Amino acid sequence: RIQILFETYIYIYINIYIMFISRQLRRRLPYIWRSLSSLGQGVDVSSAHDGRTVILTLRNEGKMNCMTETIAQQFKEATQNLSKSHPGARCIIVTGHGNSFAAGADLAWLQDRADTRPSENEEIMMNYYNNFTPLVDVPLPTIAAINGPAVGAGFCVTLFCDIRITSDDSKLGANFVKLGINPGMGCSHTLIRKLPSQVAYELLYTGRLITGQEAAKMGLVLRSVKSKNMVLDDAMHLAGQIVQNSPIALQETVKLVRDQEFADLRDKLALEAASQSRCFAEVDIRTGLEAVRNKRSPVF
Repeated sequence: RIQILFETYIYIYINIYIMFISRQLRRRLPYIWRSLSSLGQGVDVSSAHDGRTVILTLRNEGKMNCMTETIAQQFKEATQNLSKSHPGARCIIVTGHGNSFAAGADLAWLQDRADTRPSENEEIMMNYYNNFTPLVDVPLPTIAAINGPAVGAGFCVTLFCDIRITSDDSKLGANFVKLGINPGMGCSHTLIRKLPSQVAYELLYTGRLITGQEAAKMGLVLRSVKSKNMVLDDAMHLAGQIVQNSPIALQETVKLVRDQEFADLRDKLALEAASQSRCFAEVDIRTGLEAVRNKRSPVF
């Protein structure tokens, strides 16, 4: 009897312990999954020209640097801490890891938005935008070295920069309407200030992507070089010329030119976030995301 009671006790104890461990794993699994999935992604910060040029590199290996929350948060931290981490900085270059700049927001994150209430999405989208807008508040010249696809949110980041350099075979564009949502992250504000209005409207309404050569002809980029591996070198050469100038004069010049371009950016961001929250509540966004996953054109 004693042996039976002992075995019963052990059996009960083991089952209780298993239940406890299972419950803890269920609670921790989302965190564990997010931690594992964030490996290989972030924003690398480096410098050149004796610390006068800072390079911010978007990195999401194997996913064309699609912009996750981890990348967004690290981008905000890097830009806001720049004066402390690189006090001698006079110019910023933003580029992407490998052969991509940034292929838009993370699809899984966009799918989450389609499953979230509009009232919550409006705040979530504003928070997402605000991870990247500090770039326009840094009083330093900025260069986007577009070394590959810059699409959707990735394209929007390039529009926050003062100067854009790309390659002939890179693809750029605001493909939001092809996903089933309106442009966001300031795109409806910035693009129409970079291009003649009808050219900007055509890109926004069709959602089509353009090559680096087309972008150069439009004046959307400063120039387009022959290959992707030449882009960063070209941007570095330009930055080298910029950082030779007076730092105070550069800062004051940046403030003057950006005052007009980004004066009412925050108001437009709020409108875009509200509009996107309504789009996320409709079936079209699901249709668009499914088409992207299946690598086909959407049928709305």
